[in-house]
Amino acid sequence: MEILAKLGIDWKLLLAQGVNFAILFFVLKHFAYKPMLDFLMKRSERIEQGLKDADTAKEKLVQVSEEEKKILQLAREEAKALIAEAEKDAKERSQKREEATEAKVAALLLEGEKRLNEERVKMLDGAKAEIAGLVMTALEKVLHEKVDSTKDQELIARMTNK
Repeated sequence: MEILAKLGIDWKLLLAQGVNFAILFFVLKHFAYKPMLDFLMKRSERIEQGLKDADTAKEKLVQVSEEEKKILQLAREEAKALIAEAEKDAKERSQKREEATEAKVAALLLEGEKRLNEERVKMLDGAKAEIAGLVMTALEKVLHEKVDSTKDQELIARMTNK
């Protein structure tokens, strides 16, 4: 210890400083260094967890994006199918309407032809009756006598057969 004294070091003071340093070291280690390490450790764990969560979120975003694309594609296909079906139904309805209209037109034409034929027959019957009357009148004037109904029928029959 004399060596320390010759160097100008007081061993009691050195011992007190060593004890003070040990106490300070223990207090700092226990109350400052350890909590600081725990804080830094928790913070690094949170950062690592945040990075993992970001990667997970990125993967989920990619999955959701792919699912969204698939769903949109399916929706487009369904929309196209619905449009095609609606167009098909519209064409069928249009064709049915056209067929119904054509059937009505055909029925009206048939009815018109039927009426026309009936009118023609009536006109021909009327014309025959009028011609028969004119023939009778002309015959009476030529023969200067009244033709009775039997002669009348015979003459009409002969004239119409020719």
